[in-house]
Amino acid sequence: MFRSLSLLAFVLLLAACNRAQTEESPPATDTPEPAPTDAPAPTETSAPDLPADATPLDGRWEGAIDIAGQQLGIIVKFDSSTGALTATIDIPQQGAADLALDDVRLDGDAVHFAIGSVGAVFDGTIDGETIRGDFAQAGATGTFEIARTGDVVAAVATPPPPYVVEEVSWPLGETTVGATLTRPEGDGPFPAVVFVAGSGPTDRDWNSPLLPGRNGSAALLADELTRAGYATLRYDKRFTGPFAQQNMPKLMGNISFQSHLDELASAVAFLAAQPGIDPAQVFVLGNSEGTLHAMNYQTSDPDAPFAGLILTGTPGRPLTEVLHQQMAENVLSAEPNVDELLALWDEALAAFLAGEATELDPALPASAQQVWAGLTAPVNQPFSAELLAVQPADLLAEITAPALVIIGQKDIQIDWQADGAVLEAAAGDNVTFSYPANANHVLKLEEKAADELTAADGATYNAADRVLDPEVVQIILEWLGEQTN
Repeated sequence: MFRSLSLLAFVLLLAACNRAQTEESPPATDTPEPAPTDAPAPTETSAPDLPADATPLDGRWEGAIDIAGQQLGIIVKFDSSTGALTATIDIPQQGAADLALDDVRLDGDAVHFAIGSVGAVFDGTIDGETIRGDFAQAGATGTFEIARTGDVVAAVATPPPPYVVEEVSWPLGETTVGATLTRPEGDGPFPAVVFVAGSGPTDRDWNSPLLPGRNGSAALLADELTRAGYATLRYDKRFTGPFAQQNMPKLMGNISFQSHLDELASAVAFLAAQPGIDPAQVFVLGNSEGTLHAMNYQTSDPDAPFAGLILTGTPGRPLTEVLHQQMAENVLSAEPNVDELLALWDEALAAFLAGEATELDPALPASAQQVWAGLTAPVNQPFSAELLAVQPADLLAEITAPALVIIGQKDIQIDWQADGAVLEAAAGDNVTFSYPANANHVLKLEEKAADELTAADGATYNAADRVLDPEVVQIILEWLGEQTN
């Protein structure tokens, strides 16, 4: 992982998905092709004792996907202890751990689960301690077999939250948007906050299949806000979450700033129409790339403008400049001729943004070639060009509603000094700036010293033991209180 993952995860992921359809596309590091390995074969084990309220799936299962005789080892962990059947998958060869699975179902002996953001689908049959079935992704098909190798997680009653939680969805054109709505008990009307996730396949909770862990900051923030009296709506971009597989064919090549705007506008309309919501008090809380979509919405003369904007991990400099820095510090940092390679990169990128057909110089290493393939793949147009052309400070200058900009001093993806200075120079008196000392890019508490942080620390963003930075929570609640009282 390198620091530019936050900005480029989307294009890298779709480049990887597109590879199965377009053979000339170079491989992407996030989803390498299956290769022969010594993946663990399913083994016979004795059945562990199941808790009375567990499903036959609960537990750890190990085995492999087989595609044309090539094995890709997987570990699947099923858990129904919260009352709903959920599962995660590890793919050790690809460095993936605890990726959440979507649409997990057990119907009789039929088992179904998926990695919605990359269109991977598993359909199998459970037979005692073994699950066998078919695997499909982007036109590639194969089989899989996994066997139970670990004890079942004991079912533990989780106390319900002191507020209403609903899983909701709504149509958007030929696609479907999925979301989670939370609302305080009572009749309201309540002020409300809609969440906008960062780049790539980041889901409604701000988890990503490109990073391990499911402790997403959006879910934690929604809990804090709802307990404080605010309704919240956090939605999946249409190429993530449980509807990704059915949405993706309709989105390929059509993802753009407009498509993100359409998603956010539909979320605002849905939230404002819910019982107990004050439609005049709808705020937005965006992170990273999501802040650009929040500002784009607010400046597009919407029918329902936000009452205020909370912009976290916000880039201030032009994204071409941010990408240049990320290429220098992460992708090309080990090269002896960094300056020469950066010049070649900048030249190619300028031509791409000018609409010219160009190829990246072969002198650049494979890591740079992979980033380039993601940026320039036809499936990603016009979004990647639009994203790199954005001037975030210009967007902020157009905002007249109250706004709160938060950039943590331990953010390894956005520079709180460089980006903050550009944003402050462009902002009006309506914008409040805060730079919490111990917050990282996704607003978690970071206890390491800033000079000890590396790009690898991003891989722990959503680890189970990571908590929100208390200062960030206090800043957000105090600012919202000022706007709603």
